[in-house]
Amino acid sequence: MGKMETYTHSGIKDYLQLLKKVMLSSKHKARANYKNYLKIKEIIKKKYDLDLKRLKILDIGCGQRYPYTFLLSKDNQVIGIDLDIILNKHDLRVYKAIISQNSFNRFLKTFLRFTFFDRQYFKELSKLNKSGKKKRQILMHMNAENLRFHDNSFDFIISVLSFEHFKNVEKCVKEISRVLKKGGKFYISIDVYSGFYGGHELNPKKPWNHLINKNFKPNVFLNKMRLDEYKSIFSKYFNKIEFVHEENQKIKELLTPELKNKLLNYSKIELTMKELIVLGEK
Repeated sequence: MGKMETYTHSGIKDYLQLLKKVMLSSKHKARANYKNYLKIKEIIKKKYDLDLKRLKILDIGCGQRYPYTFLLSKDNQVIGIDLDIILNKHDLRVYKAIISQNSFNRFLKTFLRFTFFDRQYFKELSKLNKSGKKKRQILMHMNAENLRFHDNSFDFIISVLSFEHFKNVEKCVKEISRVLKKGGKFYISIDVYSGFYGGHELNPKKPWNHLINKNFKPNVFLNKMRLDEYKSIFSKYFNKIEFVHEENQKIKELLTPELKNKLLNYSKIELTMKELIVLGEK
């Protein structure tokens, strides 16, 4: 009996430590999202002298936690869309839809995150954004290749690290051009496949493993588009456009002469940039 009690106490202690770690991770993620949100606001203000207030905004690929839809909703009318079904309340119909579209395992992961950890995440996000009472976000299940909105609907469109997952990027950009109002602006960031984290590995075994290892298989869909391909598509639909791709110094230091020889098909900026930011106006 004594041994069983010791095991039980140990198990509970381990579980509580894990719970604390995940909760702290939720706080950390909220802070990281908020920091990036402030950076985006600063970029838009500097580029267009535009405060993101009192606008009709579309967030493409908003994600399961929809941080930018949430943060922008404080001062704007925002719609967040995603190809995944977003669980933002306990609803049997939504549960069934997630299982049908993905799998039971995916549903279980989403359910547990929403039930036990999302409250902490949004609490921290609200605190940082001084949001006060939580506003209701408009979240829609929708494919960015076929936006169910009228022409000239939005003042501003944002998409953060989602375009690398889209199968037909040109269709998405064409749709953005259609639903954006004349004079409307957009901010799109993309984790280009050639970049250090382009393979979406949390802990790459080797630098640029996804480019060097011919047997590499990403755990999510990635379109593997190159930098020039993105530039060509966006330039086709927008005249007023700017591409920002700053090099990451820490990653730059990892690009040894030996690795350069293995990656001759890629430019230095493709390999060392943190992300591609596309700024545009209709």
